[in-house]
Amino acid sequence: MKSLSLLWPPNAAVTARNAFSLRRTEPWLTDAAACTDERLLGSLDAALGWLCRSQDAVGSGGVGCFEFYGWTKGYPEVTGYIVPTFWDCAAALDRPELAERAVRMTDWELEIQRADGGWEGGYDGDRHPTVVFNTGQVLRGLLRSYAETKDQRYLDAAARGGSWIVANQEPDGSWARANFKGMRRVYDSYVSAPLARLAQITGDDRYRDAALRNCAFVIANQRENGWFENADNSPYYNDAPVTHTICYTIDGLIETGELLGEQGFVDAGRRAADGMVGSLDEWPLLYGRLGSSWEPRTGFACLTGAAQFGLVCMRLHALTGEPRYVETARKLLGFLVWTQRLNGVGGNRRGAIAGSFPIWGLYCPLKYPSWATKYFADLTLAMLGAGELDEHPPAGGGIGDAEGAAVS
Repeated sequence: MKSLSLLWPPNAAVTARNAFSLRRTEPWLTDAAACTDERLLGSLDAALGWLCRSQDAVGSGGVGCFEFYGWTKGYPEVTGYIVPTFWDCAAALDRPELAERAVRMTDWELEIQRADGGWEGGYDGDRHPTVVFNTGQVLRGLLRSYAETKDQRYLDAAARGGSWIVANQEPDGSWARANFKGMRRVYDSYVSAPLARLAQITGDDRYRDAALRNCAFVIANQRENGWFENADNSPYYNDAPVTHTICYTIDGLIETGELLGEQGFVDAGRRAADGMVGSLDEWPLLYGRLGSSWEPRTGFACLTGAAQFGLVCMRLHALTGEPRYVETARKLLGFLVWTQRLNGVGGNRRGAIAGSFPIWGLYCPLKYPSWATKYFADLTLAMLGAGELDEHPPAGGGIGDAEGAAVS
C-alpha cells in the first residue's frame, strides 16, 4: 500500500518537486526564504490550519499525522505538547477557537489515561506499554491547560502521571524499564522539565528531586565538546544521534535549569547548542545525524530537529542576547518555510512540515509528522514575538500557495 501511494498524484508531485530541488544549489537561500512578518504570519496560519485539520481528521480530540497513504490515529504524546502551542497562539493571535481546541485535546488525554497514571507509547489504541517519555509530554499539556483554566482534573491527572514517572526512575537517575525499547536515554531531560514545573505547582519535592537526578545523569553522558552519549532513540545510532533527540536533550536541560535555578544544566545545554551552531556554520544544512565531533553523518535533514534547534537558539538568544543564536534560528526558519511550500501540495499537506528533506530521507520518510509542524509553529511565533523579522527581508518570494493542483 505504501508503494502504491507514491502513484497518487499529489504524492507523486511532492516526490518530483523534492527530486528537482536536489539538482539546485541551496535553493532555499534564494527561493522563498520568507522571513517578513506578513509572510511568516501566513506561514504560521497555514501550519495551525494543518494541525486543526489533523485534529478534525482524527476525530477523537487528539492530533495525528499524515502519511502518503492517509491519516493516522491520535498521538497522546505529541498531542500533549501541542496543547501549549495552541494556548500560545490563541493568545498571541487573538484566536479563541485555538484555546477551545486545546481544551478538547486535554480532555481527550484525560479519557485515555491508564490506571497506572501514565499514557501509552505510540498512537491511540496501539496497545503499547505505558512509557515514561510519552507520559512526560502529556504532562506538558495538562499543566498548561490547568494554568489556563484552573480545572483541578488536569492537575490531578498530571500528579498521577508524575508519580508514576518518579516510581519508575532508575537509581542512576535515568529511566529504562518503562521507556521506549527499555533503553536509558539522555533525551529524557525533556521529561525532567515538566516534572520540575509540576513540583513548582504542587510543592511536592519528589518531582523536583527526580528532575535533578535525571539531569545529573544526562550531564554524566556529555563529552567535553558538548556532544552526548546515548542520545538516539534507537540502539543502532548512538554514534550519530538524530538531531530531533539531541534537541530534546538540550532543550530539556535548559528548561529544567531555568525552572530549578540550576545554572549548570543551562550551561551544559548551551555547550551542546554551540557545537550544533558550529556544524551549521560549516555545512549548508543542519544534517539529520551528527557524529561525536558534530560532523554530519547522513545526507538528509531532519526537519523536526531543525525547528527544535531554532527554538533552542531563540531561548539562548533570550538568555544571552548573543546575535549568533538568532541568526542561526532565522537561517533555519527560512529553510523550513521553503520546505513547507515545497511539500504543500493538496489540502492534506498544505501548511505541514514533512519529516525529512528530501521527503524520503530516513526520518519519518514520506510522512508529515504533527510534531514537526508543532515545533515549526513554535519557532515562527517565537521569531515574530522577538521582532527579528522585518528588518531582515527575505532573499526570495513568499510561501504563497503551493504549486500544483488543489487536491488532497
